[in-house]
Amino acid sequence: MTPDGNNRALVLSDGRPGHFNQSIALCRHLGVEYEVVEVAFLSGFARAVSHLFDFFGVHSTSLFRVGEFDGAFQMVVSAGSRTYYANKVLAAMLGAQTVAVLAPRGYRWNYDCIVVPEYDAAKPLSNVVTTPVNMTYLDEQLVAEKVEEFRHRHPAGGKPIWGVIVGGDSGGSKMEVGKMAEAMDRIEAMRTGGELWVTTSRRTPTEIETDLRRRSIDFLHLYSEELYNPIPAFVELCDRLFVTADSTAMLSECVTAGSAAVDVLLVSNKIETKQHRFVRCLVKGGVVTVLGESQNPSRMKVGLNQVAVAVQECLAKPSS
Repeated sequence: MTPDGNNRALVLSDGRPGHFNQSIALCRHLGVEYEVVEVAFLSGFARAVSHLFDFFGVHSTSLFRVGEFDGAFQMVVSAGSRTYYANKVLAAMLGAQTVAVLAPRGYRWNYDCIVVPEYDAAKPLSNVVTTPVNMTYLDEQLVAEKVEEFRHRHPAGGKPIWGVIVGGDSGGSKMEVGKMAEAMDRIEAMRTGGELWVTTSRRTPTEIETDLRRRSIDFLHLYSEELYNPIPAFVELCDRLFVTADSTAMLSECVTAGSAAVDVLLVSNKIETKQHRFVRCLVKGGVVTVLGESQNPSRMKVGLNQVAVAVQECLAKPSS
């Protein structure tokens, strides 16, 4: 089945924006309408049983709860381990195709299509489509609104702008305060005029926010003080972006939108992580540079139109 404007997708959400936003982005690239519904396992035991049921091809709604949805759907799309079993069960009920975003580890890879970033070490299967970055989608109207909102907070002049986007602890790695301070020292030493903007996230350690307060920064947003997201404005307005490596979603947004050169800050305590594999893939492709490793920043951007074409071709194949 080839997706088109007349088709609809049921997007399953596990409540994690980093997951369901990728599913939504895929739908928008495909040009299909979508409806989002939340799913959740009834318990940890039910989640464990789902792996056994999936192995034997048993589809049961008794293991999870799902929100209300209405109408016919041609595909079920989801990202995250809490959604992959429900994806197959609901698709079987609806007579729809299954699309998994990210690697559905722990479950059989017998979805109609699986969309996996290159850094996630995808299996070489005919139903797997690899992407250079996480699925993102640029909503031009929304970006324009976010930029206008930001300009009311901090009117930008005609000077060059450097932006620093600071994440925080993630998975099994932690951000090292000393490394982040050294990165900021380097950025300030490199700076020759223009403005410096910095934003933190909900995961940023308190010690790093304390260090940022003492620095000469033209616009400083501390997430611990205000739940505001200036990142869309940073991506759109900055000439150069310095981004910590802890979030593949954040980096994906920076390398698929705007025109800024992107430098990555390697400031975590571990280097053998999927985030670092992602960075190395981007460096190899000439999309980003790592601060301190190169003097030639890259302004190359990654397009995802070919990913949408590949997914359409994958879904158009006859079912085996």
